[in-house]
Amino acid sequence: MNRIYCFLFFFVLTATFSQQKNTVIEDDYETLKDKIRLYFNSSVDRSLVYAEQMAKSSNYEHLAFANGAMASILQLKGETDKSKEKYKLALGYLAKIPDSKEKKRVTADVYNYGGLAEWYRGNHGAALEIFQSGIKVSSQIRDIKQIIKFKANIALLNESVGNYKLAIKNDREIIDFVDKNENLFTSAELLNRRSNVYLGLGSAYESYYIDKRRIKLLDSSEYFYKKAIKYSGNFPYIEATSRLSLGNIASWRKDYKSAERIYFEVVNLALKNEQFDLLSSAYYNLGDLFQSNGEYYKALPFLKKTDSLQVLYHSNEISYLRSNYYQARIYNKLNMPELAHKHSRIYLDLFDKLEGKLNEERVKVNYKQGEDNLKAEMLSIEKKYKEDSLLNRMLNVFYVILFLGIVFLLIKNSRDKKKSQKKMIALISDVSKKNKK
Repeated sequence: MNRIYCFLFFFVLTATFSQQKNTVIEDDYETLKDKIRLYFNSSVDRSLVYAEQMAKSSNYEHLAFANGAMASILQLKGETDKSKEKYKLALGYLAKIPDSKEKKRVTADVYNYGGLAEWYRGNHGAALEIFQSGIKVSSQIRDIKQIIKFKANIALLNESVGNYKLAIKNDREIIDFVDKNENLFTSAELLNRRSNVYLGLGSAYESYYIDKRRIKLLDSSEYFYKKAIKYSGNFPYIEATSRLSLGNIASWRKDYKSAERIYFEVVNLALKNEQFDLLSSAYYNLGDLFQSNGEYYKALPFLKKTDSLQVLYHSNEISYLRSNYYQARIYNKLNMPELAHKHSRIYLDLFDKLEGKLNEERVKVNYKQGEDNLKAEMLSIEKKYKEDSLLNRMLNVFYVILFLGIVFLLIKNSRDKKKSQKKMIALISDVSKKNKK
């Protein structure tokens, strides 16, 4: 799941805005928007600086975009209250903008940021609902690019709650559409879309492999991670994330030397770009690698670094959970019961929290996506009912006609019998009279 967070960093859209009286002119606004998006991928603090600069504008559209971006950035930094406040402000500024095509574009951007913020909080159901709203708004102005990004986000949501097949299906449909409609995108956009979707496919296949342990799924995962690196271009986060997962694949194939080398490469990339969530994952993976080979004293420093990053930056709760699991096991094997108990307690408390949350969100995501399926099912049932009802009515009419026909025949037969009896009686009477004569 830790991989999912980073994928969503790249599904932040651009939009054009009409000019009002403001302190940020359009050229500056476009530049700031690009910088917010660029540093969102590598340095959230720098991205926040540019969002705050944009927020000095008096243009409601600029203010909506800036506060939406800050809502997502602040949530990444673990500042939930401030994040919610900024998103509320963004919606408030949207309400002040007259209805127009541009308003719908800005609304879609704000919904995208709002969905990401809910995602980072672990509120998958709420995130899905916002993304679905974004699709509706984007559909009204036929913004295909925006719709693709929302759908890609939803595919990642599906992966995070275990809907691997659906995530793979959605991502394949997206990449197929992009390949067939290259003319809709600039060269830079094509690199961005393809690298992100290939990364999503690699992750979905990797998660599916973890669930099913089928080597073919691991081969597919490796293929798509390499494709993501090929198209990563100026997106170091995508490259680092893909390499981290290629290290995982090497480890599962028991190529431990390659895995160790790749993990250290990711550590260097993450340190260089201040990508603390990736750094946390790389440290954890190194600790996991060493402990699985019985090198406990070599593993512990990396696992402790994972813990420190979580405390300092709230960087990666899943890695923190797993880190404490392995530390508890290691200290137990090293006959250090107090430390073993300490980390087992951290693990159990956090596990209960995360498992309960994830199960709840899995139900929400499946239900919200199932609403359309439920509607389709109801329509199908209704159609079948109408068809069955028509058939039943036809059968009923047939049965009535058949019944009336039978009754008519019975009555006719009874009358014919009576006529025959009368004729027979008359004939017998005539014969008797003749005999008497």
